[in-house]
Amino acid sequence: MIDKTLLITARKARFDELPNFSGRPSDDVEHFLKSIKNIVKANNESDNPEIFEIVRGKLIQSAGLWFDNNEQYFKKWSDFETAFRNRYFSTTMMHTKFDKLQQRKQLHDEPITSYFDDVINLCREI
Repeated sequence: MIDKTLLITARKARFDELPNFSGRPSDDVEHFLKSIKNIVKANNESDNPEIFEIVRGKLIQSAGLWFDNNEQYFKKWSDFETAFRNRYFSTTMMHTKFDKLQQRKQLHDEPITSYFDDVINLCREI
């Protein structure tokens, strides 16, 4: 049988290594979710309150406030995961795509039509 103290110590060490998530565009939504899932072995049907305690412990600034305002709707892991992605993934990706559009320059040998089509495509993605 595994020593419970050892298990608690290992879990605490893994919790301390988890990244904080503030909701800024530079935060990695998928990395955060994967890190949480790895520590608690969550699946879509998990309804263990410990999961949400761990999540709340790593959400800071506006992301923490968002969680506090919506916690009542999270009955199981998949509820949280869906809401979290809807809230933060689109914002993060939109900023990334907008940055890519701003940095897009016509290459030296690139035909104007290819450049134009790529810029239009980037605009549509935003």
